[in-house]
Amino acid sequence: MENRIYILSILFMLLATMAISQDVHYTQFHNAPLYQSPAMTGLMSSDYRISGIYRSQWESVPVQYRTFGIGFDMKILESKSGVLGGGIMLNRDQAGDSELSLTSAMLSVAYSLKMGKKSLATLGFNVGGAQRSFKYDRLTFDSQFNGDIFVPESSTGENFDNTGNFYMDMGVGLNYRFQANRRTKFDIGAAYMHLNQAEQAFKVGESSKLSPRLTAYLNGSIRLANKSDILLRGLLHRQTTYSEYGFGLGWRYHLSFKKSKETALSLSAHYRLGDAVMPMLEFEYGSWKAGFSYDINISDFDIATNKRGGAEIALIYMITKVKPLPEYKACPIF
Repeated sequence: MENRIYILSILFMLLATMAISQDVHYTQFHNAPLYQSPAMTGLMSSDYRISGIYRSQWESVPVQYRTFGIGFDMKILESKSGVLGGGIMLNRDQAGDSELSLTSAMLSVAYSLKMGKKSLATLGFNVGGAQRSFKYDRLTFDSQFNGDIFVPESSTGENFDNTGNFYMDMGVGLNYRFQANRRTKFDIGAAYMHLNQAEQAFKVGESSKLSPRLTAYLNGSIRLANKSDILLRGLLHRQTTYSEYGFGLGWRYHLSFKKSKETALSLSAHYRLGDAVMPMLEFEYGSWKAGFSYDINISDFDIATNKRGGAEIALIYMITKVKPLPEYKACPIF
């Protein structure tokens, strides 16, 4: 029993260190397009897009994570040569007894240049602000142990200069899209976030720069038959010495092609190298898309999680403006 507690304590300390160094991540990264890369801004078949995603991780251990994001983007200007898009992404992450949290709001803009009838190249930027904060009233310290018992009402002996820190943030992204038809298309891209390496230290006189994060991804679908598509996904995150590699393979079946009521069901399996296996279910109906995934933890941390990683829910709603009918003259005189 003592060995188990000792191992768990070490794992929690390692987890806390990683949480400071790494950004949040989503299993359904393709359903959080503005967080994936600013180059995804305005890159959709509709005129407007509203996206939401919620993640609850590690329910079985005392350091639960809650993460959610809300995004909105639109096509600002569309021409024969390309599309200018704009959007905003809000993210909120909270973890642990101290409720260590990150709240951010990022504005993004991207221009997609048409490279031909079947391809687009997009350059995107984002800029915004973020707030990190924590609470220490639920934390315990060595100074509250008098040698025999723990005395919670005694002084902690700790002096926190700040429990919150606001900083500016910015990033850049590139994306290449090849689209043979509505069902066969690929997005291949990369993003470089935290360009300005903002200061995020809580204690005055100390420095803790926000390390840049490199993201590379692949998200594609290939039409196999009249009603079936294969789905391909890949993701790489790299931040300081930490890396995350993810791969996914899925199958989408089209239940209906009726206009404005198109219906499809997708089943996928993703794998995060050395960390988790993630089954995923997605449902599409008309302008709506919903996704559910669950991380089955397979890392050494499963001693605490019992393989219960985290559930994730995503929802996307697309809005397409009604285009005006072409002008028609009944009589050539007018």
